[in-house]
Amino acid sequence: MPDGWTSTPGSGATALMLTGPSGMSATVTIAPTDRQPDRAFLAYTASLGGSMRHLNLLVTGVPFCGFSSQLLTGTLQGSSGPIEFADRVTHIWTNTKNYLVAIHLEGPAAVPGFRSAKSALMQDFAVFIP
Repeated sequence: MPDGWTSTPGSGATALMLTGPSGMSATVTIAPTDRQPDRAFLAYTASLGGSMRHLNLLVTGVPFCGFSSQLLTGTLQGSSGPIEFADRVTHIWTNTKNYLVAIHLEGPAAVPGFRSAKSALMQDFAVFIP
């Protein structure tokens, strides 16, 4: 977790909510999915930002221990101005179910500390399958 951030447990598909300085926030979601990785990523990307207009979006494939994973970065147009975001989205398969794990970071555009928060939150993470 980035320095100066706090976290609280989520509920349902939202596993964790994080609050940072200068209006930054992050969420970790773990949602079951029946979709294959390509379709799950398309659906996630299409829903990103809800009704906010995408000002720019960059999608990069990120190798991750045999799982499909992407890094999404860009800017959305929020009601009070541009919002910078970064998402690490990973499709985790098991023998019984598939999951889409997403770490979503956002904050006001050009806010100090966003780059370091992105570096900390978009790293590889541990996957434990019981």
